Amino acid sequence: MIKRAATAILMVLALAAVAGCSEADSHDGDLVMGAPNSPSMQVMAQIYAGALRHAGSPVSMTVPRGDYRSLLDDMDATTVDLFPAFSGRLLSELAPQSAPPTADQVYSELNRSLPQGVSVGDATTVSATPQIFVAASVADHEVTDLAHCSRLAPGLPLVVVGDPDGPTIDALSAAGCRFGPVESVPSSSAVVRRVAGGGAVGLLTPLDVAGDDAEGSSGDIRALTVPKSATETGAGATADKATTAESPSDDAPGGRAVAATGPRAEQLVPVYRTAALSRDQVKTINKVAGEMTTADLATLTRRAVAGAAPADLANGWLAEHGL
Repeated sequence: MIKRAATAILMVLALAAVAGCSEADSHDGDLVMGAPNSPSMQVMAQIYAGALRHAGSPVSMTVPRGDYRSLLDDMDATTVDLFPAFSGRLLSELAPQSAPPTADQVYSELNRSLPQGVSVGDATTVSATPQIFVAASVADHEVTDLAHCSRLAPGLPLVVVGDPDGPTIDALSAAGCRFGPVESVPSSSAVVRRVAGGGAVGLLTPLDVAGDDAEGSSGDIRALTVPKSATETGAGATADKATTAESPSDDAPGGRAVAATGPRAEQLVPVYRTAALSRDQVKTINKVAGEMTTADLATLTRRAVAGAAPADLANGWLAEHGL
């Protein structure tokens, strides 16, 4: 009888210990921020880390780097607790066949596609949605949105940074764009210079252009936006609206209407291990969403590329915004 009682007590203590560990997962030990391999994401990891530190949370100084898949694996191994990501790119990794057209729908689908135990915080207004840019002189001739893409002279080279992204090119073709050869250049400034001359179109993001400092030449180009009939409201809304259009183009080849669907929306979001962050800590990282803009991150990224330490840049930005 005594032996059974002792065994029962030991079992109760063991269960209590397990429950205690589970409850403490959000509070014990330093939080670890991860970062994809890009200067902008390394700055954002430090911003989330700094915001949490300033709110009283212990955060490790080590920032593991990797692609989205490896960072999710690190979360599964509980060695990374949070990393910044662009919503569309992460969704492409998790659900390649999924093609929601709007930023809201990308955000919702990403929530459903994340592994168990992983959550996504509030989206910032930072947009890296690919857009077609044309010379200002071309835009002045009523080629202003993606539904007008077929009005462009056929065969214009499409200038991109690095390797072209197949799904993005396919989405532009579906929108009625008929480009010539794809030309790869080393920087967004090089794209801007090529496009500004009127002999090519460029594939850039708002983040690329906001960060461009090629002698002010970004003022000589315009993005092909989409009609505002595409509803973009709530947490997934973006300022550039470059995701979907319902209105067809009357200038499509053969007179057929082509809906300008456009590339998948890309918004900056924090991805975190659900058990690692308390409710107050989630509120802290969500405050960043209300302050960070595309222009802010572009400026910080440009400084990081020039050699500034991401942690110093993050602390300066946090101080400016009271975080």
